[in-house]
Amino acid sequence: MSADNIPKQIYIQDFRKLKVWQKSVELSDKVYEIVKGFPDFEKYAMVSQIVRCTTSVSANIAEGNSQLYPKKEFSFANNALGSAGETKHWLEMAYRREYIDKTTYVELVEDTEEVIRIIIGYMKKLRKDIND
Repeated sequence: MSADNIPKQIYIQDFRKLKVWQKSVELSDKVYEIVKGFPDFEKYAMVSQIVRCTTSVSANIAEGNSQLYPKKEFSFANNALGSAGETKHWLEMAYRREYIDKTTYVELVEDTEEVIRIIIGYMKKLRKDIND
């Protein structure tokens, strides 16, 4: 690694200040609440999957924002985007199996889509930082 690739300024970033992290944590809090009502036999199947992918969104934002290099941060944001898409899948499965009602389903999908839009905006900002 050449000295040209090392960031000139290194400082602590607080991912908790990012709107994208805050919204994704709010989404995972809601998911944690709804899975409490899922059948016991889904504990190690659907509950585990939906909790893991939902919490992965904020975890990837946090890990990416803690990186020194914008390209790595972009990569973690892309992972978060994938996890948000997976969250929509598991919400659909929960709705189809009637573990959640239509109102809850619509609300959670809208929340997930909001997180997706914010992630995409965040990625556009990162891409601009990378190109500058």
